[in-house]
Amino acid sequence: MRVLVIGGGSMGRRRLRDLTYLHPGGVLLCEPVPERLKQVSEAFDVKGFTGIDEALEQRPDALVVSTPPALHGAYVRRGLDAGLHVFAEVPYLLDYDELKQVAAYGANQVLGVSHTIRYYPPYRLIRDLLASNAAGRPLYLEYSLGNYLPDWHPYEDYRKFYASDQTLGGAGMDMLLHELGAIHWWLGRTTHVQARLTKVSSLEIKGPDTHDILLRFANGAVGFFHHDVIERGTVGRHIRIVCEEGTIEWHQNQSAIRVYTGNNNAEIGFDKASDWQTAVEASREAADLVAAQHAGSGHIPVAAAPGFTYESCYLREMRHFTDAVQGRAPYTMCSVREELNTVAAFHAVLNSAGEGRELPVA
Repeated sequence: MRVLVIGGGSMGRRRLRDLTYLHPGGVLLCEPVPERLKQVSEAFDVKGFTGIDEALEQRPDALVVSTPPALHGAYVRRGLDAGLHVFAEVPYLLDYDELKQVAAYGANQVLGVSHTIRYYPPYRLIRDLLASNAAGRPLYLEYSLGNYLPDWHPYEDYRKFYASDQTLGGAGMDMLLHELGAIHWWLGRTTHVQARLTKVSSLEIKGPDTHDILLRFANGAVGFFHHDVIERGTVGRHIRIVCEEGTIEWHQNQSAIRVYTGNNNAEIGFDKASDWQTAVEASREAADLVAAQHAGSGHIPVAAAPGFTYESCYLREMRHFTDAVQGRAPYTMCSVREELNTVAAFHAVLNSAGEGRELPVA
């Protein structure tokens, strides 16, 4: 099996790290910037190409697209048209109509829609708690996330990084899709949104740095989501889900989910997540891989938990995709239909911010 990774940036390096471990000798890199291509291909000991045509001549079986979000489309379509299995970062495709067309591709091709955070134990645990009706029917979501953009890639100037440019899928646009995908995983699809996207800081970015969104869900619940790229000195997420019989709450500096149900309040550790043992086993592998990695891939602030590293989520996701490509198991973590719901909600957010009113999600 041969896998071609498109992009030698932070996410591409993570994918290369894990794929060269899972399939040694079967990984290629396509990176259009010659200096970066040389650095990254040498660091991971893979054959590299600056052009997609030359790379595809190597006859890979699968494509992993880790470019800026706005550039996914051409690579995804190119891979699918060549009959390859294609994995792409969030969002799989930014264009809703193009994503609908991609959904029609044959059943013999694996469409690996990335949502790495579904492998994160607290996210799995929140899903488990909601699915088991631990606090009753969900009524209201409050979700806040902020991380200072210049800290994302300390090894490069944030102004030269795609995340500073909305036209490339940056200025938090990719994170909106990332987090909306997780919210839909818990509460189902959104039906209406009302958004405000603003620039309030002195960061030199092209686009908004704060995003505030009111949400309505098909199941009758409502919610509020905040995201920004200006918050310093924290570990990001604060999540509160108010239900009929109690409240589920988690802050990212905590290694347990708090569940309040009257007088029966509890802290539920990550080890109660239904896939905890798999996460621990992958964490052992990932810790060794990170220690041996020769090219930096950024820093993600996450909660500490004994035996767990967030880098294991990337390893598990790549293993899930390559297992599906090799016919060992179906690709089940995120479907194109789910991604269509998320991309539709994202475009409704953009339109709502532009029009200054609540809009339905297509």
